[in-house]
Amino acid sequence: MVPPGSRQALSNPDNTVGSFAESDPVKLPDLLTVFAKRAERLRALAPGHELEGFLRMLAALVAAQHEALAGLPPGTLPGPTKGAPLDPASLKRDESWRVALARILERIDVAGLPEAALKARTALAAASADDLEASADRFLQGNVKPSQAAEMVFVAAALQVAWTRMAALLELAQLDPADSGQCPACGSPSVAGMVAPGGTKFGHRHLHCSLCATSWRYVRTRCVHCGSTDKISFRQFAGTSYLRAECCEACQGYSKVFYIENARTLEPLADDLGSLGLDVLVGEEGFARVANPFVLGVMAEPDGNN
Repeated sequence: MVPPGSRQALSNPDNTVGSFAESDPVKLPDLLTVFAKRAERLRALAPGHELEGFLRMLAALVAAQHEALAGLPPGTLPGPTKGAPLDPASLKRDESWRVALARILERIDVAGLPEAALKARTALAAASADDLEASADRFLQGNVKPSQAAEMVFVAAALQVAWTRMAALLELAQLDPADSGQCPACGSPSVAGMVAPGGTKFGHRHLHCSLCATSWRYVRTRCVHCGSTDKISFRQFAGTSYLRAECCEACQGYSKVFYIENARTLEPLADDLGSLGLDVLVGEEGFARVANPFVLGVMAEPDGNN
């Protein structure tokens, strides 16, 4: 089980990491910065954190993701299609993600990796293409057991690299956010929402994809899971103004919302990992969501079988 996570406030409130396009309905990932800034944020969150070792390990993993992008095969981009063009359920997956995986396994700094991660790295390096594709299927279908979690962290990282690269090559005209809680580029769930001042009295909310790093505008105070605007309530730690969990009584789902005006050093996936304590809090009340890709299979009941 993941430890409780941090309840500390974010640091350096005047240092903006990354840009936020308040007026853009959809924003595609910037390949030059997306993983570099995420690694930077994880390194900044780690010191003194209850999950310091975990966050440092993921910072090394994300840094390897950044390196894996260079010279990666472009992947097979889809032609005109209805819905999310990069939806893993309909897009034929090619070998580019396995190229990314091999590069990540080779280039990650192993100095801070725990024994489980080292064993997973060795096992994946020796795995057949068929076994790797089966692992990718399990991850993309959300069918990850705790016993598989260590390997799936690397698999998730490689799939993120491949899908982020493809998303960056899309044309915005191909995408229709349609006021949906699912990514308009790949149909995946968001990892978190970020609210920036401007546009309206209460600012814009943009959701950020857990797989391809695309962001898209979404209505404030509306469930990202079922679309309900009724019986929406919020949970937060006392004295913490930069983060709230938006909880829906209609479907018992929740999502995290970060507020840029209160804490400007933010990166959605990294700060989601840095605030797992809030997941524990709302989980104890019976609310649920799709887990962050790097803890999928970890924040779950232990499985009895491998």
